[in-house]
Amino acid sequence: MHRIVLTFFLIGSFITKASAEPSAEALLFQMQRGYHHNNFELVMAHILQNNIEPLRLTHGWNNRTEITHLLTLSGRPIEYLGKNKQVTFAESAQVSYTLQESQLPGLWFSMLNCSPETLLKYYEVVSTGKSRIAGQVAQLVRLTAKEDSKYSFIIWLEQKTGILLRLDVNDAQGNLVEQYLGIDFRLLSENSTNIKTLASMKVPPAATNHDIYRAEPASHQWTLGWLPSGFVPLSSDQHKLIGSDELVDYFMLSDGLVDVSVYISRSSTGIKGREKEQIAMHGATSIFSINRDDGVTLTVVGELPLLSLRRIAETIRANK
Repeated sequence: MHRIVLTFFLIGSFITKASAEPSAEALLFQMQRGYHHNNFELVMAHILQNNIEPLRLTHGWNNRTEITHLLTLSGRPIEYLGKNKQVTFAESAQVSYTLQESQLPGLWFSMLNCSPETLLKYYEVVSTGKSRIAGQVAQLVRLTAKEDSKYSFIIWLEQKTGILLRLDVNDAQGNLVEQYLGIDFRLLSENSTNIKTLASMKVPPAATNHDIYRAEPASHQWTLGWLPSGFVPLSSDQHKLIGSDELVDYFMLSDGLVDVSVYISRSSTGIKGREKEQIAMHGATSIFSINRDDGVTLTVVGELPLLSLRRIAETIRANK
């Protein structure tokens, strides 16, 4: 009799604990809250192709200002400093600039700033157990794209805070194309000296995208064709490429998580002597460029599979 009672007690205890586990949907909200509300430092490795880039991410609050700092730890120093919605880009030793209404680059920060509702709309989200990352117990969540035109993701969230510790980007066949892997993690105090030092750093005056490059109104010469689900044009204009006098038509597309840039130019010399297509891949970021027979060059850049960028380019049409 005592064994039966004990058995029911253990079963009931297990069911209670299992039911207390947060849902995959709840974990997405916890991920964003954990990131934006905690002071912490995370050392991680950014892995793509055969390249491993060590990074240090510092995040916290100082006098109602949210501070985010990302620094490369080997090679030429590259760093990004976010203060609320302003981000300073220091990508070279000579020039740095600050942009208003911006965020730090890369899929890591896109994931953290994308609304959970958007993720739930375009991905199947499933919690698949626990693992150990950067010395911490972490909850594993899979985000499987509902269509092959997008990448899928696996995220590892620190069990207590929900802070993102690892991000894998996979193609439709499950192959790893890019990874952010946490190595060392620690929470910082509310009065962290590190955060105060970052908050006091002097940065260039904040500018807008229009201040950085002078853009003209869109030419309305082009009609976009196929786009992956959820993608819409956020902006369009005409501007000259940096370091060039070539004027291009430009479209910025987004689904709330991934941004895609489209550049369209006309060549008076046609495509003789030029390759018909050019492709490049850098982790999850693909570049597809096609020189059409009518002298138009289409270049599409974004964190989508190459086949998706090709289809976007091939279905753009000139307005008659």
